Amino acid sequence: MTFGTSGCATKNLPAQKTDYDVIVIGAGMGGLSAAAHLAVKGQKVLVLEKHFVVGGSTSKFTRGEFTFDTALHEMAGGGPGKMDRGLYQLLKATGVDRKVQLYEVPHFYRSVFPGVDVTLPPNWEGFKSALKKKWPGEAEGIDKFHSLCASLHGDMMELKDIFRWGTVRATLAQAMVPLRQRTFFTWKDRTVKDLMEHCFKSEELKAVVSQLWVFYGAPVDTESALIFMSATESYLSDGAWHIKGTSQALADGYAARIRELGGDIKTGTLVTQILLQNGIATGVRTADGKTYTARYVVANTDPYQLAYRLIGKENLPAAYIKKLESMKPANSLFGVYLGLNIDLKALGYADTEILYNTYLDSRKNYDAMMKGDFANAAVAITIYTNLGDPVYAPAGKSVVKLDSYSELGVWPKDRDAYVQVKAQKVDELIALAAKVIPELKDPKNIVVKEGYTPRTIERYTLNKGGVVYGFELTPGQWQKMPNTTPVPNVFITSNWTQAWHGVCSCQVNGWRAARLILDREGIE
Repeated sequence: MTFGTSGCATKNLPAQKTDYDVIVIGAGMGGLSAAAHLAVKGQKVLVLEKHFVVGGSTSKFTRGEFTFDTALHEMAGGGPGKMDRGLYQLLKATGVDRKVQLYEVPHFYRSVFPGVDVTLPPNWEGFKSALKKKWPGEAEGIDKFHSLCASLHGDMMELKDIFRWGTVRATLAQAMVPLRQRTFFTWKDRTVKDLMEHCFKSEELKAVVSQLWVFYGAPVDTESALIFMSATESYLSDGAWHIKGTSQALADGYAARIRELGGDIKTGTLVTQILLQNGIATGVRTADGKTYTARYVVANTDPYQLAYRLIGKENLPAAYIKKLESMKPANSLFGVYLGLNIDLKALGYADTEILYNTYLDSRKNYDAMMKGDFANAAVAITIYTNLGDPVYAPAGKSVVKLDSYSELGVWPKDRDAYVQVKAQKVDELIALAAKVIPELKDPKNIVVKEGYTPRTIERYTLNKGGVVYGFELTPGQWQKMPNTTPVPNVFITSNWTQAWHGVCSCQVNGWRAARLILDREGIE
């Protein structure tokens, strides 16, 4: 068992005066979070973003009278009136909490399998009550599951600062894990399937409780139990949240706060190189030929972009490249944005998140997705107009998003072939979702129909293979990559690093990168 630790910089930072204290590459959640945490502590920051708006995947777009949230379904990590831990604590630390309005989603998820249809509330009391009502003989296992999730999350919170500690302190803490963080130690090398079998007897109950594997990436037989337990505890104790005005409002809130604190943000600016001198980063060069200097650089990118394009493989130790190339990336996504001229809530669809599964076995659903067989897979159906925010659609109309997993190889490189396959697969996914919302079968109900694929994501994010979740979260990869890099003053903050993935975790990763820099500067 190892944990990423920071230690101290081994080389002196640039001695000359620089344009900025820190340059942040990429204005997704990780980059914006890092910049805000640095700026609030008096650091002069510059954020460079290749798109014309900030936010990355945390953004919105419009088609006619419909507004679509690019990616966010629901966000864990706390909000007003809940346990003050995790993400909400970080929002308050930067003052971003005063820039946004968070509200709890009314349901956690509705899980639909052959012969099973259960809607679960977004709190432990309601969650357990609903499960016990349907599976009364499993009450003891349901309580055991709750206890394990709470204990694991507590262990993780105790270890949350280990990335800041020096080698000696971190080594001692790791040696004590079997005694002090027993739940973490017991489950760190086990899967969600192991967890389900430990707690439950009913195969249907196992499928329903493990349903959110579709939020985290890997099927239950390979997915790390750690992320599943920690995320479940965070959702059910701290709440499942959305942002009024779409997730773009969160990104804009960060940007506004960074500027208030004296930081600069430049959009439409692609960084092409991190400049090095004697093994130390001195700044960056952009596609328009400009250079900006800084004492530190934070990259909100995947590690492949950072290593191969921005720094250069030749400037990094072979061991780092070997580790990077040994890691398995997670899957990508395929989905459809739908604007409907019908009111789904008025028709009786009160849920916000419906997870429809062709098979009880998550592996069968996953394998169908990876083959591009979306007619016989699983689909996450988010009804945004049921979130209680009128921004999405006019009265009497609905906005729905369908999401499934995918991988780049399903989608042809040839443009004409790609368009043809995409149109076919969009209709397949809509037909799958129509098994739980039959109104989607009628084309007259659909005003807007826009699909996205791994190639879409790759084009917008530059992430390898269009991967959005970073490395696959299996027991052997739960640590992902550290926020530090072999270049002492370059840090990475994204879904590919240690605080896992998702809108909440990206913001935590931003704080981690900022915290490492502030520690080196001696700033509390």
